Amino acid sequence: MSIRRTEGQTPVTLRPSTDTSKTPAKAQNVLRVKDGFESVKGVGGANVAAAIVPPTTTSTQGAPVGRLALDSKEAQSAIQTSLKHLTPPMTAQTLLAANKAGATLVPKSVERDELGMTHVRLDRMHEGVKVFGEQVISHLGQDGKVSSVTGEQNPIPAGLGSQKPKLAPQQAIDIAKKELGGKADKQPSSERVIYQDQAGKYHSAYQVEVTQIAGQEKPKKQNYIIDANTGKVLETFNKIGGYSRPAAAGESTQVTGAASPNAAIPDLGKATSKIAIADDVSVEKLKLNLDISHTYSGDLSISLTSPSGKTAVVQNRKGGGVDDVKGSFDLSAFAGESAKGEWTITVEDKAKRDTGTLNKWSLDITGTKPNKPPTDPVGTADDQSMYSGHIDLKTTKNADGTYSLEDSTRGKGVVTYDAKNAATASGQTKITDDNDKWGEATDPARAKAGIDAHYGAAMTYDFMKNILGRDSIDGAGEKLVSYVHVKNNYVNAYWDGDKMSYGDGDGKNAGPLTTLDIAGHEIAHGLTERTAGLVYSGESGGLNESFSDIMGTGVEWYAAQHNPEAKWNWTVGEAAWTPNNGDPTDGLRYMNDPTKDNYSVDNYKNYPKQTEVHGSSGISNNAFYLLVEGGKNRTSGLEVKGGVGMEDGLKIFGRALTTYMTPKTTFAQAREATIKSATDLYGADSTQVQKVKDAWTAVGVN
Repeated sequence: MSIRRTEGQTPVTLRPSTDTSKTPAKAQNVLRVKDGFESVKGVGGANVAAAIVPPTTTSTQGAPVGRLALDSKEAQSAIQTSLKHLTPPMTAQTLLAANKAGATLVPKSVERDELGMTHVRLDRMHEGVKVFGEQVISHLGQDGKVSSVTGEQNPIPAGLGSQKPKLAPQQAIDIAKKELGGKADKQPSSERVIYQDQAGKYHSAYQVEVTQIAGQEKPKKQNYIIDANTGKVLETFNKIGGYSRPAAAGESTQVTGAASPNAAIPDLGKATSKIAIADDVSVEKLKLNLDISHTYSGDLSISLTSPSGKTAVVQNRKGGGVDDVKGSFDLSAFAGESAKGEWTITVEDKAKRDTGTLNKWSLDITGTKPNKPPTDPVGTADDQSMYSGHIDLKTTKNADGTYSLEDSTRGKGVVTYDAKNAATASGQTKITDDNDKWGEATDPARAKAGIDAHYGAAMTYDFMKNILGRDSIDGAGEKLVSYVHVKNNYVNAYWDGDKMSYGDGDGKNAGPLTTLDIAGHEIAHGLTERTAGLVYSGESGGLNESFSDIMGTGVEWYAAQHNPEAKWNWTVGEAAWTPNNGDPTDGLRYMNDPTKDNYSVDNYKNYPKQTEVHGSSGISNNAFYLLVEGGKNRTSGLEVKGGVGMEDGLKIFGRALTTYMTPKTTFAQAREATIKSATDLYGADSTQVQKVKDAWTAVGVN
């Protein structure tokens, strides 16, 4: 279920300084960060002579968010600020050597987010050759200064890039074609790279991609990493996984908050403390946990006040001469209140002679998140889908008076075409309707799959915009193109790097694969390849699959918040899967219990037993489920008490993917990326950060 296209490098002009009053430009650095996250410190390095543009010093709040053109003034400023941060002072001799060796980091993308931060993603180079799967991301705060750096770089032996390989590119291509067998759809591509194997050794290599899509039950963009001197195949993976089973309205949630004020309770005085709850939850149950030291608890009056101003008395001078107040109190008086905002505890000493301390207190809230109204204006839901009930499609009126599945209201467009059962989706055969009421009983049956695919792509776009704060998969409104009726009786759906292809299913193993979670899953592979670029093998491959499952479930959840007939759950692909279409016990994967499919693993301790990307995806799938809902990991038995809810969970994991993950991110590094993401969004001491840590710990990732 995956594809990761290697995007072309966009050259950036770094003009030499002509101002001799300024110090010479400094050379680019080879950065090494042990844990993948580097706080602001000076680092040493080499390579890239350029004029250093002064960093932006004004806040980026209020500025447009999304991907910036690399040659724009804003992007250039962010790039140069990043290079300057990663560059040490250089002598004339070392600067000359650095210039001769070539660039060490090449800008790939610059994005500004809703928090006012700017993120510069740079591909690592060595002696003019790209290092496969290695990137550095520089994170600039609202003040335009580098606040942290993501990336892990190891020393690379000299000569791997500069020395001429023994094999020519065509020889590497011939090796790859022989390995794959069969005829390629087009001339394979070959790129010279530096590759680090699993043992940590770097090789001079070629990355060769051989495409076989037409007429294939399992389409392939097979990638081979081939040693450029020996011809040995070092690694191989298929960028297109496909959607198949590997062989062998208000949601209930829990919210917590805690504070340790250690506030003195003076004689005849009072102490107060506040806890801020970020979640918009309607309270069903509320438990107050208190730890108060006092020599005469009967002196104390204790009350809790909600964000709306409602106050409930916990204790009013009861307890006599017993020391301390420690325990839990059930405060059902707050049922129906909104949990969001500041809660205030007040402890007042009402009699003379005794004092104490409000050590710590916490809230455990069980409630439901309200169904939010659609962010965008609601049209008339007069279109009938197969999987999501009544919907409202955005279409285009054609010159002949018919309507086609072409939506110009979202980004650069959302369009859906008929592949006419061709082996490879191409052309622009429109799917049309006479009166713009799609899915009527008298409409052609062939239009049905197109309706759901079009709706799925539209909901995916809206999910990314309104939940992840992102304008399509590239952050710049990229057009989302889908094709239905690919091949005949085809049980698959896949993203090929540019567009979606959907099979109709065979009526036995699956129906049309145009469900919301499948659409979201596959298009999310496009999001991954435009951002983190997670390599589709090993731990990064498992994360690649998992994040598509997470985003696909997110799209299903998002649609359900806006459409009462759309349903969501933690099972992947169940609406299309037969024989029990729509049954959450009959799907491809189960995020709440990955082991249920008798294939996937749910804990990192079992990763060596299951390294195939669909099976290992269960580790982070379950971590996400536990973050959102709370619960126990089946293998470890460790429990996460209460979750943060779906919206917060999606924002955390979505930001981690697009902002803090690089092509070879491991599960442990994904943990750190999500912690950093939650910290950005909710603060270092937030409930969300703690729940992220608890969830990963439960699945064995520390």
